[in-house]
Amino acid sequence: MPKMSGQRSDWRERLNANPSRMEQELAIKLQDNRILYQTQVEIHVTTADFYFPLESRPLIVFVDGRVHLGKSQMAKDEELRSLLRKKGYRILELYYDNYSDKTRDKLYEEIRSNLINVGVEQH
Repeated sequence: MPKMSGQRSDWRERLNANPSRMEQELAIKLQDNRILYQTQVEIHVTTADFYFPLESRPLIVFVDGRVHLGKSQMAKDEELRSLLRKKGYRILELYYDNYSDKTRDKLYEEIRSNLINVGVEQH
């Protein structure tokens, strides 16, 4: 019996926090398309949902559900993200209401287009 490569389950090991379904699905899609990323990376004052260590300026992606739409949480998020921008990071904030494949694909395309805009070659 051939040994399973486990390639499809690598994303589980990377998401060592408690990822949302959206984060899980985006991780699978990134991996399936051979886009290199890190996830749940601790950076200064927060944890990045997805981190792309680009040569010019690293891209940090936050995938935020409803809990991030409250006024106090939005203010806290903006303060942290402003600090990260000042430290030289690119920030991409992706908001969604409920999980759907269509929404996942839309958020994935936003990540992909951001990477293309900064000159990351896609395989």
